Amino acid sequence: MQMLKVHNLHKSYDGKEVLSGVSFEVKKGEVVAVIGPSGSGKSTVLRCLNLLEKIDRGTIVVGGEVMADTTGEGKVLYAPEAHLRKIRLRLGMVFQNFNLFPHFSVLQNITEAPVHVAGMDRSKARDLAMELLEKMGLSDKADAYPYQLSGGQSQRVAIARALAMKPDILFFDEPTSALDPELTGEVLKVMRVLAAEHMTMVVVTHEMNFARDVADRVIFMDKGQIVEQGNPRELIDNPSNERIRAFLRNFSGA
Repeated sequence: MQMLKVHNLHKSYDGKEVLSGVSFEVKKGEVVAVIGPSGSGKSTVLRCLNLLEKIDRGTIVVGGEVMADTTGEGKVLYAPEAHLRKIRLRLGMVFQNFNLFPHFSVLQNITEAPVHVAGMDRSKARDLAMELLEKMGLSDKADAYPYQLSGGQSQRVAIARALAMKPDILFFDEPTSALDPELTGEVLKVMRVLAAEHMTMVVVTHEMNFARDVADRVIFMDKGQIVEQGNPRELIDNPSNERIRAFLRNFSGA
């Protein structure tokens, strides 16, 4: 089943095009890793898919529901606001800098959206939050505040917060870029578990070993375009494209 379809996505800032006709699809249960140099448009794609940015042209379909489409005259039409909110609830986002509410406890950070956005009963939201914290290895941190957590713990709380909304697709924007190697391992371990559970994920990452070993497919982007996509081991271990080979030389672990 197709969970996400992106077709001919274009996005410009101040007249500079940062996405130039990006197209790809994601199937239910698939893990797609998006790699490429900084400034290639990877994070911009995620921001467009999560409605943090509006596209200039293209089509976005989530689980068969059209989020945005472009008319023959080139005008972008988004779904009506009420429908858009429903589509948005199907999408979860994990940012590189955690984005936890500093004045909320860990438990409050996780339960806030399910209660106030999704209308979940508060006791059920709490039970779900504790279940997710157990899964993240953080059941003892429910009453802690973000300033009391390590970076790795904060990112695992952010993942739990995203999962609490029961999204159909989970997006990660370089989730380990702000972490040292030891803490990176904590987060990648959780992501590997989610992949094994067939969570549909699109992961923008510089972790080449994760992309090769966990992803079902890798997309390589450069200069706002998809240069190549395919089998992770073939694309990373034996790339046919010189641009990809040059990029991968920077990663001794790849």
